Amino acid sequence: MPDTKISTRDQIIQLLQQGKFHEALNCCDRELAVTPENDILLNNKAVALISLNRYEEALAHAKKAAAINPMSADTWVNIGVALDKLDRRQEATGALRRALKISPYNAYARALLGIIYQKLEMVECVEHHNRKLQELLFPREYTGFFFALASFLLGILLGGLHSAEGLSFAIRTVSEGILVLLFCGIGAIYLRSLHIWKETNHHPFAGSGTAAAGTGHHKSPYPVLCVLAAVFILGILSGILIWIYYHSIIAIPV
Repeated sequence: MPDTKISTRDQIIQLLQQGKFHEALNCCDRELAVTPENDILLNNKAVALISLNRYEEALAHAKKAAAINPMSADTWVNIGVALDKLDRRQEATGALRRALKISPYNAYARALLGIIYQKLEMVECVEHHNRKLQELLFPREYTGFFFALASFLLGILLGGLHSAEGLSFAIRTVSEGILVLLFCGIGAIYLRSLHIWKETNHHPFAGSGTAAAGTGHHKSPYPVLCVLAAVFILGILSGILIWIYYHSIIAIPV
């Protein structure tokens, strides 16, 4: 049986993304009549109100959401947006700094904080946040190549080690175990980098809550992990073949 609350929240996100702010506001009000202490709905309502230039109301609802769930970075970002629109920029910087404490890789929050610092003519703070923002925006298209290359090279090393002669069983087993653990480490680093990328590209003003904006945020990491495993196995086979070829060359009498 489908969860109607989840589907309603998804509908609110879609309405916000489509620019149908009045309709989104009505949906939020209907849901809040049933669950008035739902911080996600309150935050989505704040987004709709900001989009309709109703900043005081948006701030009130976002603050109520923050009181219910103070660990939502999206809520603090929306508080910062509303305060900035109300020209309460010092308070806005405080809200955005709190968002960054919760979600340090939130590029939207950091960019907005840099813009507000620029309005306040705080040059050193602007430069600091611009440097941080540049660190976050590393070209993502290269990361897959690096992960695949590392997996392949580890596989070659493992294949060569497995084929090498003259090693004791204990040394071979321990060495192969270390290489397998290193590959698992590559997988763990990939999952961590994916988490960081999601935080970096998350845009709470376009819609917040369980259904994040954008289609790429909820792609499963498992297909990529399977590809890395396949590349690792391919590397192992390549290492074995390289060792066999090298051994056959050496064995040829001169």
